[in-house]
Amino acid sequence: MNKPIAIVLGGTNPHKALIENLRTRGYYTLLIDYNENPPAKEIADNHIKFSTLDQEGVLSIAKSVNAELVISTCVDQANVTACYVGEKLELPIPYSYQCAINISSKATMKEMMMIGNIPTPKFVSVKEDEPFNLEELNFPLVVKPSDSNGSKGVRKVDNLNELNQYIKVAFDISRNKKVIIEEFIEGAEIGIDCFISDDKTHIITMHQKRKPISKDGSVIFSIGSISPPVISDVAMDSIGRIAGQISEVFNLKNTPLLIQVIVNGDEVKVIEFSPRIGGGLNFKKINLFAKFDIINAAVDSFLGVKVSPKYEKPNFLYSENHIYTEPGIFGEITDYQGLIDNNTIVDFFPNKTRGMVIESGKASKDRAASFIVKADSKDEIIKKVRITLDTIKVFDINGNELSFKENYRNLLF
Repeated sequence: MNKPIAIVLGGTNPHKALIENLRTRGYYTLLIDYNENPPAKEIADNHIKFSTLDQEGVLSIAKSVNAELVISTCVDQANVTACYVGEKLELPIPYSYQCAINISSKATMKEMMMIGNIPTPKFVSVKEDEPFNLEELNFPLVVKPSDSNGSKGVRKVDNLNELNQYIKVAFDISRNKKVIIEEFIEGAEIGIDCFISDDKTHIITMHQKRKPISKDGSVIFSIGSISPPVISDVAMDSIGRIAGQISEVFNLKNTPLLIQVIVNGDEVKVIEFSPRIGGGLNFKKINLFAKFDIINAAVDSFLGVKVSPKYEKPNFLYSENHIYTEPGIFGEITDYQGLIDNNTIVDFFPNKTRGMVIESGKASKDRAASFIVKADSKDEIIKKVRITLDTIKVFDINGNELSFKENYRNLLF
């Protein structure tokens, strides 16, 4: 083969844009994803059905095809594998494998944040079958697997009985059999899309997440976001300072950075972060509205090319929205093209292909689709979201409609 081979880990919707970018750079793209028919398969040159979490297996594949790049830009654990394989084969990577390990383990991440004086909620790290002490923590609490992503297994608990019930679920999900228990912090959850270049952390965009308020131990999941969020100047200054601290403490020099914080008045606390692009439609929103191609910048960061971010601050509102349905086998989504044609929505992105399983966990991998709306006011945003939710339909492979609207009742903003 005359073309250099790039292995892409994870066939998510954002990785379609990644594959397109790599192909324009002259790469032959080999997609690795455990699904039979992931969204990015349709544009990859080849697809191997294999787990991106199997580091030794991916290393063996990379050796066998003489890959010149192994990359993942939007998936936490796949990023770890990319850094592992890249380090083993002396391929370009944006940060060390040890750095990736430190960040992918929420326990290690939070311990390093505490040492580096990065504000974060009080927490304890718990190993399976070992006793733990909650004397320093106050209910309500959040329990989460130490090494999962996409809201999988993340639950708010209000008492010890709920904690004992859902910590078992978190241990079942965790591969390293560690769980984080942290205090639940009231406030707005803000996602911050950054790019670190040299000693400066550029804040490109920010969005306030919209999450159902749960009191029954349900998974804490996001149904979408609105940008820009309304926060105080003091909080904004704190976010800028915190982003710089993360870069310094974790030795990040030339990479995207996604930070999740809780803002309550002027107070800011970091929930977690990852040196990658946000999932869902983050890459699309950043490109559309901030005029910054963060996918291209992420590829440059993997290749060791210095990025000098240039971006704009929009003077309008925009909102990303996710569709979670009841469990089923995905068939199709209908009736959204007219919404694009009449400018109700900016774009619509199915996250599933026919035959893919939709589980009931409400993790990001269970999103059937996502869409973007843009407007000059929050009222207009809400109107466009409601029209969209009332118009589109989701069906399983047998033509049965999968319900989803109950997830969004009274939870628009």
